[in-house]
This record gives sequence, C-alpha cells and structure tokens, in this order.
Amino acid sequence: MILQQGLPLLYQQFTALFKKNLLLSWRNKRSTCLQLFSSFFFILVIFCIEEAMKASEASSSAYKNVTDPMLLFSPPILPCEDKFFVKLPCYDFVWSGNNSRRVTDIVSAIMANNPGRPIPTNKVQSFKGPEEVDAWFMSHPLQVPGALHFAERNATVVSYGVQTNSSSEEKRGRIEDPTFKFLIPLQIAAEREIARSLIGDPKFGWSFGFKEFARPAIIGEAISALKVMGPIFFLAFSMFGFVLQLGSLVTEKELKLRQAMTMMGVFDTAYWLSWLIWEGLLTFVSSLFLVLFGMIFQFDFFLKNSFFVVFLLFLLFSV
Repeated sequence: MILQQGLPLLYQQFTALFKKNLLLSWRNKRSTCLQLFSSFFFILVIFCIEEAMKASEASSSAYKNVTDPMLLFSPPILPCEDKFFVKLPCYDFVWSGNNSRRVTDIVSAIMANNPGRPIPTNKVQSFKGPEEVDAWFMSHPLQVPGALHFAERNATVVSYGVQTNSSSEEKRGRIEDPTFKFLIPLQIAAEREIARSLIGDPKFGWSFGFKEFARPAIIGEAISALKVMGPIFFLAFSMFGFVLQLGSLVTEKELKLRQAMTMMGVFDTAYWLSWLIWEGLLTFVSSLFLVLFGMIFQFDFFLKNSFFVVFLLFLLFSV
C-alpha cells in the first residue's frame, strides 16, 4: 500500500469522508427524505390555505363584478353579535331623545316590530342627547353597531339621524358592508315607526326594497396566501437542512469522532470540505424540488418568473 501525502492524501480523505456522509444519509432515510421533500409539504400547505381563501372569497361580492345586485327587502336590525368585530356585552343599537314620550314609544315599537326577531330591552341603551351617545361610544368601543338620534320638533314633525361606522371590515375573505348591514335596517325601522306614530296607525304598511348600484369588483385582486405566508414557510424550509446538518455535526462531536479522525491524521480541510459538498448537493436538490413543486401547484410566483432566477434565489438563501 502506497502512503499518500499532500493533495493526493487530501483527495483520498475527502473521498472517504464523502462516502461516510452518503452512507449515514442512506441509513437515516427519514431525515434525508424530509430534507429533500420538505418543500412539497410546505407548498401543499400554502396551496390548501390559498384554496380555502378562494372558497371563502367566493361568497363575497367584493371580489366580483356585480351587474344585477340582489334585492334587499325590509332587512331586520341584526343582533350585535353578528358584527365581525364586537366586544361583549354588546347592544343592537343605542338611541338618544329619551326625554320625549313619543320618541320612547317609537323606539319601543322599533324593538317590538323588528322583522323576525323582537329586540329585548337589555340589548338597547337610551340617552338624552347625541353628546351623551358620543361620550358612551368613546368609553365603550366596539360594543354597538349604530345609533339612532331622535328629536320631536312639534306634534307633526319627528326628525331622526342614523350614526354608524362607515368603515368596511374584512374577515376571512368576507366583507362587512356597514351601510346595508346596519345603517339601512336602522333607517327603515325609524322611518316606519315614525310614520305609524304620526299617522296613528300601528299596522300601517311600510315595506321597501333596496339594491346596491351595479359596480365592478371593489377588490381587484384577491390576497394570495403565497404573498402573506410564503416568506415564513420558505424560511422554515431553508431551516430544515441547517437543523439536520447541525444535528449531525453535534452528534459527531459528542461521540468524539472528529477528534479521533484528527488524531488519525485527517485534515480539517478534507473534513469540512466533505460536509460542504454533501450539504451543498442536498441543498441543490431540495431547492430544485421547491421550484418544481411550486410550478406543479401553479403558483404565479414560480410560473411568471425565470426558473433559473427563482432557483438561484432559493439555493443561495438556503446556503
């Protein structure tokens, strides 16, 4: 047997150490497959989340061109719990003008004649004037969707105003329109009971239908799950190789294998070069799989950008 030295010895040691890494990876198939194919599971999770978001957004008209809006006929005042964001205990509505007997009777009729659901007294708050309502709003945020302000001008005139938050809310792809959900029901109820009070006929018919204007989509493009959660998932994907490699290095150090190899004359250069080449090869393959799986699942990020640029991005990031 011819003893090697210099570069031939370095190459011989590198070859042996590289085969050692290959053999260890073959024996530990689970971690190797996890490192190579973890991208599939991350891409699959993002795909499932995106499909769930699309299914949720499909029920919202904010993402659609509305050419023939649905008729909204005499909508009731909804329970405050139906609001997307609310603090409990909450109230269906609050009102001002409780110093007037007629206004009090009008509000009682609004509560009793609410279509489909009489409003209980503990779900309504009364105040003397709008200033008190504003002060209550400031100290009790998110506890009521709207307010009615009444003023009895004379025996034949009762004026009113509706106060709601006009900001639209979004939750899980659904848009909450405060105009049609809260403002219009309060407006219809107030006008109906004011008219009945002034006419003196509690059964006077008062029915209206409403439609929103035909319009294009309010939100032109749905939020992509890849844009929102992609960076986190890609970071987790890149961490897999690092964690597994670190575990292997720590294991060799704990078992004093590296110390033993150093005592037997193994060059540090050969040792670290074998790890660098082997992990670089695994990173190359896993990054390639990530891009391919992204294209298979039809994500625009992978389809509309250069394959080489995207692959190089993930390869360098993982390295």
